[in-house]
Amino acid sequence: MNIGENIALAFASLKANKMRAFLTMLGIIIGISSVIMITTLGDILKASVNTTVADMGTTNALSMFLQWKEGADTDGYISENDVFFTTENVEELKSYFSGRVRYTLIQNYLGTGTVKGKNKEYNVAVSGMSLDAVSSQSTLTLLEGRDFREEDMKNSRNVIIITDKLADYLYPDGDALGKTMEVKVNEETYPFVIIGIIEYKVSAMSSAMISAVGEDIQTQTLIPYTTVNKLTGAPDSYSNIIVYSEEGIDQTELLDDIIKHYNTTYFRTNESVEVTGLAAEQAIDMLNSIMGTVELVITIIAGISLMVGGIGVMNIMLVSVTERTREIGVRKALGAPNGAIRMQFIVESVIICLIGGIIGIIFGVVTGNIIGIIVDQLVPPSISSIIIAVTFSMAIGVFFGYYPANKAAKLDPIEALRYE
Repeated sequence: MNIGENIALAFASLKANKMRAFLTMLGIIIGISSVIMITTLGDILKASVNTTVADMGTTNALSMFLQWKEGADTDGYISENDVFFTTENVEELKSYFSGRVRYTLIQNYLGTGTVKGKNKEYNVAVSGMSLDAVSSQSTLTLLEGRDFREEDMKNSRNVIIITDKLADYLYPDGDALGKTMEVKVNEETYPFVIIGIIEYKVSAMSSAMISAVGEDIQTQTLIPYTTVNKLTGAPDSYSNIIVYSEEGIDQTELLDDIIKHYNTTYFRTNESVEVTGLAAEQAIDMLNSIMGTVELVITIIAGISLMVGGIGVMNIMLVSVTERTREIGVRKALGAPNGAIRMQFIVESVIICLIGGIIGIIFGVVTGNIIGIIVDQLVPPSISSIIIAVTFSMAIGVFFGYYPANKAAKLDPIEALRYE
């Protein structure tokens, strides 16, 4: 009997017992669909992280911060005496690493607050930024007005840059520049003169928030970081900064050089803290590695359901052998060799697992795409994972089908013909 006849017999057997065949396939369907869905979700998460980082304009960013030295006598927090990031030594980086450092960002935070409109209050987040913060960052687009100037920084002026969304809310006539806007933060009300309007951009996370809670979310506003210091009484010292490298620069090498520069100059005599940092590409690699590990663990767990499904296939094939004992006896009496009997049942087992695998792949791909549409991050299913899934399902069919098939092949024809 050739392979085509074996396949035809397998389909005939499945057709005769549709519900039993489907229940047998169910473990394979769940296992394969879980594997496909998990790999798709992993790809969606990785793509989402990379897209978010790119949207934030931090692909060439180095985050510099302080940490305790090993063995340092700490009191649980870094005091003002330990903080050595200042306007002077941060600005010095651009000249010291000329051609490698494009921009240094000192950023602090006044807080979240509200701005009164004609009919309602609008939520705002007030952040302090360095000189040329808007023009130096690819994520900020100046639509009207100007960026911060040297005079704004030196004199700690109460000037503010707002989004076009907030400008439309507060001044629907389109005449926001030069107006004084009062912002209430921590029970204090501060007047700011609007000098610029930037484009309001919605990240994937903000988009999800808008869908969940509506349009009433915080919008970004920017003021000079020196103004934040003036209003809060904070000193000109910071526990972290961001350094943007020029394009094409080896970030890891630049990061090491900046850390070495700070720790051998400004922090040389400090016994408590030292400078360390993290490059954006390192953070992305770490996140992808963590997600890859989680994906692998969950895939292994899903693989267990495949093993359970395989045991179910073996069980049903043993039942099938028992039910068809007389048929096996007749075939052997007519001269069918053991190999032909064995192949018949192995093919049937493989067909069960293959159909279950194909249904599982379709279900996994469709579910993964639905999730991708929901989070607005469509990622095509991994071809390699589909090929592996199909191959694995066929391998399960051979592995778990061999024992029942071998049992059928070894049946004594006389005893088989006597079987009732």
